[in-house]
Amino acid sequence: MPELSVMYSGGIENLMSKSIKANALFKTLMSIVNIVFPLLTAPYVARVLSMDGYTEYNKAVSMITWFTPFAVFGVYTYGMRTISQIKKDREAVSRLFSQLFSFSVFTSVLVSIVYLILILTLPSFQNYKGMYAVFTVQLLSICFATDWANEAFESYGFILVKTFFCRLLYVIAVFLFVRKADNVFMYVSLSSLSLMLNNVLTFLYAKSKIKFSRFSFKEEMALAKPLFIVFLLVNSSMLYTIFDRFVLTWFGDKLLLTYYNVSQTIIMAVVNVTSSVLLVSIPRLSYLWANDKKDEYYSLLNKSSDIFMAFHTPCCVGLACISSEIIFYYSGMKYIAASLTFLLFSLRYYISAFDMILAKQVLLATGNEKVLAKMYYIGGVYNVIAKTVLVFIGKLTPELCIITTAVADLIVIAMEIICVRKFEIRFSIFSKAKIKYFIMGLLFVPVVLLIKKFIPFYGLKNITLRTALSICSCAILYVSMLFVTKDSVVFSLVKRGSK
Repeated sequence: MPELSVMYSGGIENLMSKSIKANALFKTLMSIVNIVFPLLTAPYVARVLSMDGYTEYNKAVSMITWFTPFAVFGVYTYGMRTISQIKKDREAVSRLFSQLFSFSVFTSVLVSIVYLILILTLPSFQNYKGMYAVFTVQLLSICFATDWANEAFESYGFILVKTFFCRLLYVIAVFLFVRKADNVFMYVSLSSLSLMLNNVLTFLYAKSKIKFSRFSFKEEMALAKPLFIVFLLVNSSMLYTIFDRFVLTWFGDKLLLTYYNVSQTIIMAVVNVTSSVLLVSIPRLSYLWANDKKDEYYSLLNKSSDIFMAFHTPCCVGLACISSEIIFYYSGMKYIAASLTFLLFSLRYYISAFDMILAKQVLLATGNEKVLAKMYYIGGVYNVIAKTVLVFIGKLTPELCIITTAVADLIVIAMEIICVRKFEIRFSIFSKAKIKYFIMGLLFVPVVLLIKKFIPFYGLKNITLRTALSICSCAILYVSMLFVTKDSVVFSLVKRGSK
């Protein structure tokens, strides 16, 4: 694990090149930890807690999701990017770290006060006032979430160990102390304490390597503008799924909000795995474009985007086909009505994959982030207007929220395609390979429907049998067709595995 003292002493380029494989491994393992541990506790909690308590918990989570970006206020992204650029200058790092930490303390405390005033004065929070108040711990502890400094110095080994330790303690505590239907306060307390422990350990590690230094009020205020710009760039998502949660919290039924949250939690666990291929390519794509290595850029772009869609497409279509079974295994029959919501989420995240490619691998990698931000806000404004209309006409449901957000995604994708052509970037999002993967994925539908026709959705054995048959049949069909069509992704992976 690279240490800051070593990095400051020189030879940083050699150290980084030697650690890149280890960092990639640490980051992959960290992603797995962040996916596996929540999936261990969430289904258990959904079954144990009362429906009223669990739906109120999801309402509180949606509230915190809306407040958190204001507490972070762009510090994470700005801090990681800027410290990465100046990390050889020990004094500059110390000064910036001190300024960002102080700024974060201010925003965390301010947002926490606003949140507390809200939950203590509005009648809709009074029945679970204690539970909502505990969430203040999460907002206050955001200032200690200084992994932006640790990531800037590529301390992924520490981040992995720390995350694993905190997650493990949390999982053990949940199974030990959350046993009754009315244990929602205990559950929220454990999740908040776990997050606080994680953030405090993060801060202590960063602080052991970076000293605080003095700075003037003028220097602190000078940070406000760049932080605000970064805040706008990285938080356009507040106008999409986060806004969906917001309107469902305030204007919808909290049970419907739970359907939305449960479905999104499951599908995002899958998306985080499939998108890893895409995300790890971004630094290299940015480097190739910046150094005018266009042929290598296009080669990596086409290859990595095809690999991403080769895995992402069957996952999204497959999950949509067995949506009822997935919800059953996650939460039992208690929330089985969320099946349609989950199905639509699966299809929506298939559509959003095209945005991920165009936004992250093309526009961001080529330095067009400001144009991209404008497109996201245009799509976001449409989404806000669409949700407002749904509220006024009394048709606000999780399903319509997802559909209107998917339309916003399509608007953004259309603008991105136009923008890519305008900038004369030689890339077509609808390649033959991506279209082929979609057609092959559609073949899952008749296969699964045939299996479901003969095996009813009744009893654990029948549900398990039809789920297993559906997954195996579709997997065999998909892989077989990849080999029959001599797909380049399959042959490249086989070739790499044989080495």
